[in-house]
Amino acid sequence: MKLADALPDLVLDLEGALLPLGRGDLVRQLSDAVLERWTYDDFSDTAYLYLTAEPLERLKLETLSLHDELGVNLETDGRGRLCGIEIQEGKRITSRL
Repeated sequence: MKLADALPDLVLDLEGALLPLGRGDLVRQLSDAVLERWTYDDFSDTAYLYLTAEPLERLKLETLSLHDELGVNLETDGRGRLCGIEIQEGKRITSRL
């Protein structure tokens, strides 16, 4: 399932936060990103959206924090490909998945 189909509001919010930062490269990836799976931690109310089937432990991840703007952290691999999205207050997202 495409991320944009599952969570269109999240994708729009991310696009709006990334463009002013000059991260058009990530905006372009959002429209084609496939939601492979997701997890939710009830204790911390955090959801994690996996956008790759490759185990994240094998990838050298870099984090782009949009925490202040959206309560979201984006993770990319060493080649700048979007791999995952960590969402604070994740219950609001998981109820739509």
